[in-house]
Amino acid sequence: MEFADLLSILFPIAIIQLVGWAVPGPNHLTIITASVTSGRTAGLKAAMGIAAGALTWSLIAVSGIAAIFELIPSIYIALRLFGAGYLVYLGINAFRAVRNGGMFSLDTSTKSPATYAPFRTAYVVMMTNPKAVLFFGSILTAFIPSDSSGWLMIIIVVQIGLLGALLNAFAAFFFSSATFIRTFQAASVWMSILFGVLFSTLGVLVAYDVVRDFFSS
Repeated sequence: MEFADLLSILFPIAIIQLVGWAVPGPNHLTIITASVTSGRTAGLKAAMGIAAGALTWSLIAVSGIAAIFELIPSIYIALRLFGAGYLVYLGINAFRAVRNGGMFSLDTSTKSPATYAPFRTAYVVMMTNPKAVLFFGSILTAFIPSDSSGWLMIIIVVQIGLLGALLNAFAAFFFSSATFIRTFQAASVWMSILFGVLFSTLGVLVAYDVVRDFFSS
């Protein structure tokens, strides 16, 4: 394959991944929570959890396993419902933290799963993120030629993994800056309410989409 042909495949995938990363969603909320409540190391762990999820999804996409979702829709529905429930769970934790000064206070009793298990939490959020399912299940595969070689598949997976790690590490460094942390901790109660609303709303919207798609099919 010529370099120009390779670039014509990899460049659009990178652009779409960049645009998808820039859109605020549960991935960013998880990295922010980990970064602000427990510092840069936790933020980077969350960032790597998101990147690991992206890598997993890319492997699923290029291996053709995504077709199972079409053959057995119940698996896809169960995955989305689990993601919706987990987002609501994170939202409830944020609301509960308000009683103890907010999830962004220095009181360890108020910390969320994104703080004490940042990698695992971020990985679960990424794997159940509807935006990720859309990207890797449809948009990504649209740019992969049907006659792609194994080497091209490996290159695509590596590119997605590396770019995801770099973008999310940048987010972790930004959100764990001293100014950012002070701002969140100064308004910990209100920020906890905001994050509780955001996480819970995202979860409810995902659940609503699942129910709507189920009854319209």
